[in-house]
Amino acid sequence: MDAQFPKVIAAGEEAALIYLADQSGDTVLSSIQQLCANLEQAKPPWLVELVPSFTSLMVYYDVLQANFSQVQAQLNQLFENSGQAEGAAFGRTLQIPVYYGDEVAEDLGRVSEATGLSPEQIIQLHTSTDLRVYALGFRPGFGFMGSLPKQLRVPRLATPRQRVPKGAVAIAEAQAAVYPDVSPGGWNIIGRCPISMFNRRTNPPAPFLQVGDRVTFTAVGRSQFLELAEENGGEISL
Repeated sequence: MDAQFPKVIAAGEEAALIYLADQSGDTVLSSIQQLCANLEQAKPPWLVELVPSFTSLMVYYDVLQANFSQVQAQLNQLFENSGQAEGAAFGRTLQIPVYYGDEVAEDLGRVSEATGLSPEQIIQLHTSTDLRVYALGFRPGFGFMGSLPKQLRVPRLATPRQRVPKGAVAIAEAQAAVYPDVSPGGWNIIGRCPISMFNRRTNPPAPFLQVGDRVTFTAVGRSQFLELAEENGGEISL
């Protein structure tokens, strides 16, 4: 991070966006999470919600408690007092099972043609890479995970699908994700996960992933996928 950061700008009438860097990474994410922790500990009366992302933190505030200038000043002061976080971002270490069978890996062949890698090499790279959850968005429980190795990076589909199945494991550019529900989508589908990424049964509903989590994908066979899907409520099928 350089001297131009942190940078706090208005994001509508009820939010402030604080940028901590212009490129994502574990050190930046660690600083963002440290700032989240400091804000939650300080509990300013205007604080409504925090939404961390790749290089920034969106801070929603109560306009009846403070205006943007006051929030901006307090965010800058809080960051200055806390200093810049060091070391890797903190979070859980998770393994996510993936079935890479032909009937669910709709784009595996196309990714193979685009990269020059065999399907087996693609799966090996996908399962041997530690990924970090940098943001949640697009859909509830949709985690943006990075970064994929360069030889595995392919662009989004030119025309997004109107229907991507729940549990679809997909890649696009430097990122990987698991679709938490049935939705449109333009990422390259290379497998399916039997675990739901968003639990609607909890109160409040909760995502499986959290920003800062470190994720490794693990290959499973068809029968193991079906067993895991049944153990996890049977919401995802082949």
